[in-house]
Amino acid sequence: MRANLLLMHYARSPLDCPACEADRLTSMADVRIAICLAAGVSMDDIDPASGYNYSRRSYDRVRDSWIDLIRQHGASEFHELPDLEEVRASWAEKRPEFVEGDDWVTEAFDAHKEFIASLGRPCRRTSCVIHFPAPAL
Repeated sequence: MRANLLLMHYARSPLDCPACEADRLTSMADVRIAICLAAGVSMDDIDPASGYNYSRRSYDRVRDSWIDLIRQHGASEFHELPDLEEVRASWAEKRPEFVEGDDWVTEAFDAHKEFIASLGRPCRRTSCVIHFPAPAL
């Protein structure tokens, strides 16, 4: 808990010194590493530069979270899809073995179609590319 408070402190501390920013980012990464280690994450699964957890468990949680978001709300080419692609690209860079052959978008689209069908009403999100695809030019 103390590590979380420390990370929040560093994240919101204003700095007037541009040279101090690197120290702050390093300290934030160190705190993230400490949080990961305290949670039982192997050091081999922690990115030393950022302190982020790139374990298989973390990948599955992130992936499931995105699929559930799109399942419930659909996907927009302006919001969810660019963000999802950015997250997948980050994982592909750090852990390509997890991402290879794993199609988040198809699974999320199928989950949304099934969810909407279970409600017995049409999708109400007009920006949903699953139910309201852009017309071909």
